[in-house]
Amino acid sequence: MMTREMIISELTNRGYNATAQDSTKNGVVLEGIIIRTEGSAIAPVIYTEQLISRAEEEGKSLDDVVSRIIDTYEAHKDTTFNIAELTDRDFVLSHIRIGLQKASNEDLIKGASELEGIESYLYIGGEMGEDGYSIKVSASYLENASVSESEAWEQARKNTFADTQIESMAKVMSELMGVPYDEEMESEMPMYIITNRKKMKGASAICDRKHLAEFTEQHHTKKLLVLPSSVHEMIIIPYTDDMDIEMFSDMVSQVNASEVAPEERLTDRAYVLEF
Repeated sequence: MMTREMIISELTNRGYNATAQDSTKNGVVLEGIIIRTEGSAIAPVIYTEQLISRAEEEGKSLDDVVSRIIDTYEAHKDTTFNIAELTDRDFVLSHIRIGLQKASNEDLIKGASELEGIESYLYIGGEMGEDGYSIKVSASYLENASVSESEAWEQARKNTFADTQIESMAKVMSELMGVPYDEEMESEMPMYIITNRKKMKGASAICDRKHLAEFTEQHHTKKLLVLPSSVHEMIIIPYTDDMDIEMFSDMVSQVNASEVAPEERLTDRAYVLEF
């Protein structure tokens, strides 16, 4: 069986400065490696568990996996990033966002989210390579950037909610399947996806009361059924009194177990928000 240690050993044999690096995402510890580049203060984490699992499914060898990691590293090693920006006050205020995750014991600046079992937190997000980066914010981080906690939350709400998107699921599915959209698709149960423009860590858009209040007014309701899809998005449905919340909670649980990566899951239940 292939292991992370075997990958690190082979990378070292090929002349790369590779070390193990564990990361915690949404309460899930992920095994990874980093390859240090001379003169660079930061290095992206390459997560190995999924690489190993895929390699075993496809019958790939250790050499194949290591070569793929090297190709990824070589393609992005020259990406420039000014690490001093990370504690620059103006940079922090322009890049700070709100994320959602399962309730945790992480030492972060966190807040309530109105959804039991889910907490909000602050992170710095930006562009770097193909996937960008995100750094969770602690009290000491803000102190180093001379930003108060209240100021951070206020600006994070502005930055986060400026990107809120609410899209009809029927319309999204029509585009994915390449079929014409018809409003009758929504007649039985109108479902909507709430996220951000990049659809990354977009579940926090559910905290955007202004956009949600506008949505509920348009749909002539005072309540929304909320289904946590992942840390990236949620599903909202105009609430009616005949809805079976337990049934929807079971649906969320089943989708989580079969479709959502552990590090991207929120809770196994549905919620009702009132406006």
